[in-house]
Amino acid sequence: MPKLKLTYFNMPGRAEPVRLALKINGIDFEDNRISGPEFGALRQSDALPLGSVPTLEVDGLVMTQTGAMLRYVAKLGDAGLYPEDPFEAFIVDSVIDCFNDTLATAMAPSFREPDLEKRIAMRRELAADTMAKVLKHTESLIARSGGPFLLGDRLSIADLVVACNIMGVRSGNLDGLSAEDVAAYPLINALTDAALR
Repeated sequence: MPKLKLTYFNMPGRAEPVRLALKINGIDFEDNRISGPEFGALRQSDALPLGSVPTLEVDGLVMTQTGAMLRYVAKLGDAGLYPEDPFEAFIVDSVIDCFNDTLATAMAPSFREPDLEKRIAMRRELAADTMAKVLKHTESLIARSGGPFLLGDRLSIADLVVACNIMGVRSGNLDGLSAEDVAAYPLINALTDAALR
């Protein structure tokens, strides 16, 4: 087994699905949780290939992109977190991209907005538009599978991504977003509770 080191801030965030997949697969890894100043020092030292985290170091090689990290760690273990069937893999990859690309890209500007009222307004608009589209699509895929997960009774890395994102919204820690914004999606909420048990 390769030596793995996951670097991210001391919070759930984008690294949490990777952490969970590693733990579910029973894979030993160094959980390198960094502070803001440590992040700044890493950026200045050129230790981060794209200047961002999370990164996953594999036997000394620093890699990026959470979707790729998820697929890699899923394939390292035997928990079946990434399907072999091409169509099922397509579903998993599509949902991961919906959350990690579409939703995260739409949400990013609100994290940089210093004015609280403007930040809340941005997130209210996001909840009504992009987030609603992503959640509606995901809800339909769970319904199609028969649930509780995107692939029926089999947990996948996509379920971990969905669950971590929904927990972030339900936590109330994101100004302007709350559990009310995901209340209309019972299958997504059930998936979240089942995946994070």
